[in-house]
Amino acid sequence: MVVRTTTSLWDRFAAFDPGLVRLTSAMRAVLGTAATLAVLTALRAPETVLVVGGFTVMTTSLAVSDLHPRNQLITLGLGVPLSLASLAAGAALTPYPSAAKLVFLVVIYLAVQARRFGPRGLGLGIFGFMAFLLSQFTQARADQLPQFGASVLVAFGAVTTVWYCVGPITASRALRRLRHTFDVRLHDVLRDTASMIATGQDIDTRSRSLQDRLGRLHASVLLIEDFLDERAVDEDTAVLLPRLSRVEVAAHRLAVLAVRAMRTPAARNDLSEGTARQRLAQRIRALRHQPTVGTTCAAERCAEGYEGGPANRPTGSALVLDCFPAVDELAEALRVLGPRDRPAGRRTPPRKHASPTFGALPRRDTDTESLKRGATRQAFQVTAASALAMAGGHLLSPHLWYWAVAAAWVVFIKNESTGEVLLQSLRRLAGTVLGVVFGYGLAALVGGDGPVLLILLLLCMFGMFYTPSHAYWAVTFFITGTLGMLLALMDTFSTHVLLLRVQETALGVSCGILAAVLVLPTTVRRASDEELVGFLQVLDRLLRTVAAGSTGTEIKTSWVRAAHDLDQALKSFRKACLPLTHPLNPQCRRRHRARHLLELLEAGAYHARSLAATAERLPAGHVPECAARLTAAADRAHETLIHLIQVTGHRSENASQTARPTVIRALSRLSEEQRVSRNWPSPEHRLLLHINRLDAALTALVRALDPLASDPDRTTVVPSERADIPLPHGPVQAAVSCAVLADRCERARAE
Repeated sequence: MVVRTTTSLWDRFAAFDPGLVRLTSAMRAVLGTAATLAVLTALRAPETVLVVGGFTVMTTSLAVSDLHPRNQLITLGLGVPLSLASLAAGAALTPYPSAAKLVFLVVIYLAVQARRFGPRGLGLGIFGFMAFLLSQFTQARADQLPQFGASVLVAFGAVTTVWYCVGPITASRALRRLRHTFDVRLHDVLRDTASMIATGQDIDTRSRSLQDRLGRLHASVLLIEDFLDERAVDEDTAVLLPRLSRVEVAAHRLAVLAVRAMRTPAARNDLSEGTARQRLAQRIRALRHQPTVGTTCAAERCAEGYEGGPANRPTGSALVLDCFPAVDELAEALRVLGPRDRPAGRRTPPRKHASPTFGALPRRDTDTESLKRGATRQAFQVTAASALAMAGGHLLSPHLWYWAVAAAWVVFIKNESTGEVLLQSLRRLAGTVLGVVFGYGLAALVGGDGPVLLILLLLCMFGMFYTPSHAYWAVTFFITGTLGMLLALMDTFSTHVLLLRVQETALGVSCGILAAVLVLPTTVRRASDEELVGFLQVLDRLLRTVAAGSTGTEIKTSWVRAAHDLDQALKSFRKACLPLTHPLNPQCRRRHRARHLLELLEAGAYHARSLAATAERLPAGHVPECAARLTAAADRAHETLIHLIQVTGHRSENASQTARPTVIRALSRLSEEQRVSRNWPSPEHRLLLHINRLDAALTALVRALDPLASDPDRTTVVPSERADIPLPHGPVQAAVSCAVLADRCERARAE
């Protein structure tokens, strides 16, 4: 019983924290801080040196975001000389406040420019910024540099010792943890699916919960992809990602069919329908055990009844019977995936993004030109916001002005548009206010008890790193609580200081918002349109590969690669339009339209993943019998994409005057698609089915981007002229193109 409870609790941790990345980071921060303070206390270091050591440990946990252990060590090693140099520069300029502020602005500009080099550049920028900020916080002097430098080295030494000596995380162990997260989240998807089928009640609420479960499952696949892309992997794990994708697609398909079946209520006296639902739920529950133990017994239990003659076959409605082959398909995918623990094989080179069809296929988050443009623009914005925060913060407090600068800096991290900066600023301010109340209450309750304050400080630090990044207000809450405990330990705690913390934070976020609006601004619509175009371009590459008509091994790998690049592009679009889809957005019409676009893209991404998973199952060198129809369908979808990209770049503002669209979840939208025969088609016909449904989703996306295009009173043209029409901009042309697209879709369905 105890073992079962412990396993269940560990599984909940794994589901909440993929790969236990946040838990590991939080434990490393707490243990590293405790070890650093213990060493420095044993050396009888003064209080300021203790602050430098603890602050350095916290900075390392903030700056190192690599997934692979070796990459973490590289970033950590580069951070040592950078932190020492920045700290020395700040200490040397402490007697010259004006010069120190000017140099600080230069450091800020360079730190933001470093983001063009990706996550490691962002981490190194944090090292440089935080070290200079630390020199201003402690008012470091040149004669203190030996002590401060030694404290920084002790902190880095303690962090390295904790990371790689106390419970070291190897690459294989990290991958096993990520696999365990995938298994737990798949377990949750199957549990909710079986529960929905068994009860047959409250379908809307259960389908929303199931949609969230599927989203978490997909996020774990993306995290494994990021991990495998960082370093070379074993030959056994080189094929892991396609197999995981196949399992995910099969689970998603089963969920879609289950929701479709459950939306038709069963008659009370229909015993065969009730029996079929219970048998289906039982088989799904049996399948839940296969991901964890890595056996095939569950697949065999699911398959029984299909080979035992008509007497053993389930009876019921057609929609329920559709789910049984989906269960078998998922069981087969799990059998191919196999257990988590595999013996290490020979090492293979890391996967490349280039493919013979795509050429160079850059990931959206590693696009060099895009990163350079964004880093340069944001460097000017952050520098301007920091300059304003310095001036205003100095007026509020000549000694604590750097709090305003830190707030102005933080609200721009990983944010591009003005809306994202505004949303981050509100979270920062809300977390600071709540954290001040929390910190004041704890400090007043504890009094001056040093050991208790230190324990509370470490607990607040743990909460800071364990809290998910999307709950940034909670992260800020724990940061402010940590600061309150630190001030109490230093005997500088007072109500005035805490209120000043709120004022400086409010000033800093205000300067950040002002800079985002006035200095090279990027609106939410512009940022989301850029990400949407990137999504469509990756999808276009996938369709051009399909249109090539080849199913060789290299092409199938390209399909899988493109499908995951599409997922990354969708993730970027979701983040870019977050200010519009956020519940606090007062513009309900724009919020519903953004959510409608997102659900259409999620439905399209599902069909794209299904394309890649189906292609991965085709035999090498096989030429499908329906190659001509497959190529024609891909060409039609390609034409829709070309038109959609142009509509995205030149859509009008008339959408705000149209009716607000009805928003449903992507899972519900997929379940409303037309049913196909229970006799599952061949992989070639499955490819054709997904391409046609992807084309339908793209056509709906055209109407969503330019709602006036659906006006039936506008002029139409002959469908054969669709590809050769020049594309002037405006609602009339959009109406013409949309009518042609609708005609093309009807012809495709007729075929």
